[in-house]
Amino acid sequence: MKALHTYLGLGLSLVLGACGSNENKTPVATVAPAKQPVELIELKAGKVSNKLSLTGEIIPNDRANIYARTAGYVKDVKVDIGSKVSKGQVLCILDAPELKAGEAQSRSNSQGAYSKFLSSKSVYSRLLKASKTPGAISDNELDIARNQMKTDSSAYEASKAATRANHALEDYLVIRSPFNGVVTARNIFKGDYVDNTGKILLFTVEDNSLLRIQVSVPEAYNATKIEDNQASFTVSALPGVVFKANLARKSEAISSDTRSETWEFSFPNQKKQLKPGMFAQITLNVDRPDPGFTVPYKAVVTTQERKFVVKLVDGRAKWVDVKTGFTGKEKVEITGDLKDGDKLVKQANEEMKEGATLPVKQ
Repeated sequence: MKALHTYLGLGLSLVLGACGSNENKTPVATVAPAKQPVELIELKAGKVSNKLSLTGEIIPNDRANIYARTAGYVKDVKVDIGSKVSKGQVLCILDAPELKAGEAQSRSNSQGAYSKFLSSKSVYSRLLKASKTPGAISDNELDIARNQMKTDSSAYEASKAATRANHALEDYLVIRSPFNGVVTARNIFKGDYVDNTGKILLFTVEDNSLLRIQVSVPEAYNATKIEDNQASFTVSALPGVVFKANLARKSEAISSDTRSETWEFSFPNQKKQLKPGMFAQITLNVDRPDPGFTVPYKAVVTTQERKFVVKLVDGRAKWVDVKTGFTGKEKVEITGDLKDGDKLVKQANEEMKEGATLPVKQ
């Protein structure tokens, strides 16, 4: 029993001591965090440029796929792949005996038609002379002779046209190069039969002295200008070598499939360093035609609902919706309800509520 009273007294003393400790403790005041001053940037319209890295394809200035225009057997092949050829040079000769026989027959028919025409012409001339004597030749007889002469004349002209056509077909047996270039494909050998259906490709001739470099430029860059109208490019076959090409033409149409426009550059290939079919890694330095605004990336706030910058108006924050354009290493192009001289927060965020007072870093 005595031990129980001792424990109760000790517990009561501890409780009273704890109460007395709370009564003497000084409360800790809560201090609101101070607002950090913001750094501002002043908008100033200037040149807006960007560097594009695209992949282009190198193609020849001219390329001709050559097919036979008449059927025949390959009699002789004068060139091979890699052969340099000039305009009009013979590439191969075909043989078509039936075609030659047809031309010979055509010449014979033409000669016969000519003889018949001369004969009817002579008859008409004699009758016409005789008709000057009254009653010697009837008008009907003279008309028949004149009509026969005209018929024979038409037949002769037709035979001449047929002879020329057959001669032209015989000319088709000699296959020639359409321009100066190099043979890049050969698909025939002596004795092969070729037809004129367009199914058998004989040769491909390319003019590689001047190359075209085609690149698809995204629609967003359609209205830009290229610095010095030049592009820099490299090819994997010659690492470290940078080539220059001049802008030659644009397609003036946006592809519905790729949403891009084809730009074509010209490259003089006198040293034969580059070959058609290569891919080129192209760098374009493009500029907007008109001045615009660029700001640091952190000045633009992007949320799920909007994209905006924070403008300082009379010391208070104002959110201004913007659209972004060119993106560089440190800055991004913006457009919106902005003008020269506007002051924007350099590092903005959603916590800068619209209408809130913003202390400015001095």
